[in-house]
Amino acid sequence: MTSHHLVDLAIEPRVPLAERQRQVVAIMGDDALDPAVPSFRAVLVNEVGRLFDRVVLPALLPAWPGLPDDPFVAKCRGGFELYCALGLSTMITSTARPRIIDLASSVLRRSRASEAVMVSAARIAIPFVFRFLDVERCERVALGAAWILVLDEALDEGLADRGLDDQAAVMRGVLRGFAPTTSPPPVHAAAALTRAVRARCSDDADVAAFNALVVAAEAWVDGELHSLRGDVDPAGTRWRRAGVTGSMDVVLWAVRERGELERELLYAIAELGQIADDWLDIEKDEAQGRSTPGTTGHWGGGQMHAVYRRAEAILQLLADQVGEPADGAFRSLLLRTFRGELQRMARILVDNP
Repeated sequence: MTSHHLVDLAIEPRVPLAERQRQVVAIMGDDALDPAVPSFRAVLVNEVGRLFDRVVLPALLPAWPGLPDDPFVAKCRGGFELYCALGLSTMITSTARPRIIDLASSVLRRSRASEAVMVSAARIAIPFVFRFLDVERCERVALGAAWILVLDEALDEGLADRGLDDQAAVMRGVLRGFAPTTSPPPVHAAAALTRAVRARCSDDADVAAFNALVVAAEAWVDGELHSLRGDVDPAGTRWRRAGVTGSMDVVLWAVRERGELERELLYAIAELGQIADDWLDIEKDEAQGRSTPGTTGHWGGGQMHAVYRRAEAILQLLADQVGEPADGAFRSLLLRTFRGELQRMARILVDNP
């Protein structure tokens, strides 16, 4: 598959913010947000919150002592829930998933268990897998998810008072684990997370893969700085997609997953989030002199709808890949769980302009 090389759709006409908000919600839907509807979301959200408190905060607090009282912590938790849940979900849906998941799914399928029974079983089995059988991968996912978000905060807020060339130089140091002593807490925290993530490399191949992530992150920094300068991307969305693919490659590195379907699904989900964010922020970005695919019309409702359909199709292929029947309860729960995460993401973006 080559969906991350898609050619952009035609320039879309500008519509008012209220209409953009309505369309974002309509494209994502809201059918999976009701907590009474069976899905694996509740289990994932609980595990994600536990990882944030147990793994992420201890890594951040030495560099950012005031973090618990900083408004960023709420924003970080929201983004972390999505990124970390995507990583944990990938561990469950990939062909490299723990054998106990295959066994549990097979037993429940043969017993014709209902969705409610499967969710009850997941409340027991999935935390066991995450906390005991696959704890090392889960901790890598948690640190990787936090790294993505804190790098963004370091560039957007921690370095906002510096010149763009200075921002670029500092961020290149941060991506190697260093920060100037006079840097504000978000920059020190980003450098600390770089060191923490790099320390999780297990062998030379893992180190090489991590170094590739750093190179990809530098491309993302360059794209962000072009946007801050007000430069118009001649390719439409190439600079933005450096961040989309780079962030998801961090998640895939964390779960040690190299499958093409898994990669394509996470790229599509990250692209959905970035399209929605840029499309909703047109007026804000223009007021700051920023050029994004949203302000230029390269991203809008048509592109968002196309990427959403692509994500749905890839998820179905993933379910095929792990042998889940088309009419099975596990597949239904899997689809609803991913939809729920996307719908929550849409609500957060719409409700926090």
